Amino acid sequence: MVGQDSPASFQMKQNELFDVLQAAEKIDQAANVDEILGTFCTGLEQYGFCACLITQLPLTRVSRWQEHILANCWPQEWYQHYNAIGHFRHDPCVAQCRRTADPFLWSEVSRKNLEAPARWVLDEATEFGLRQGICVPVHAPFAPPAVVTMSGEIVDLEPATRHIVCLLARQALQAVSRLRSGSGDSAMPVLSGREREVLRWVADGKTAWEVSRILCLSEHTVLTHQRNAKQKLDAANNVHAVVKAFLRHEIQP
Repeated sequence: MVGQDSPASFQMKQNELFDVLQAAEKIDQAANVDEILGTFCTGLEQYGFCACLITQLPLTRVSRWQEHILANCWPQEWYQHYNAIGHFRHDPCVAQCRRTADPFLWSEVSRKNLEAPARWVLDEATEFGLRQGICVPVHAPFAPPAVVTMSGEIVDLEPATRHIVCLLARQALQAVSRLRSGSGDSAMPVLSGREREVLRWVADGKTAWEVSRILCLSEHTVLTHQRNAKQKLDAANNVHAVVKAFLRHEIQP
């Protein structure tokens, strides 16, 4: 999974992190895809979202892209219209998801060079009440690209809220994929003791420099432990690593 941390963007208040951990745990413990979707959608409502879709992204020439959908909470009228018109072939958000692993708002897709069919997709989504949305693309080795896309009447998202939504989206995709494949995460610990210690301080909102002072390590060493933890947990960023380590019971909140 691809993702980048920046010094400021991934600091999260303790109450926000606790809420994310609770929501992620509910998603992770869901017994089936419908329960995952229901739990995920309930968590999104407070941020103004009313619809979501979790799907792999087959090539646009594939005639029945719907067969690659993992979980569907899209408005039925829009879903049927989207398929009847063949919008998937021209959807600019689909094209953007293939080019990037960074989450983006629908409004951030530039219309400047879009052809008429691509602009039509965005215009019609608005007419069906999906005025704004966010896509969370996921690119993983040896797997087709996938995306969690969410929409509603929202106009914009604060950076912290956007980050929370993206974390829950990735957790929902992972939970759905695990159930559909019939596999489960190994219960064996994958982190070293020092990596768990570093993540526990990250969960407390500490920066890499602050952790280095607490543990009497160099900041470079702390950053190395963070990077290794993210790689082992297949996490997009530090907070995502905290969430995944918590769900694996390798750290406690």
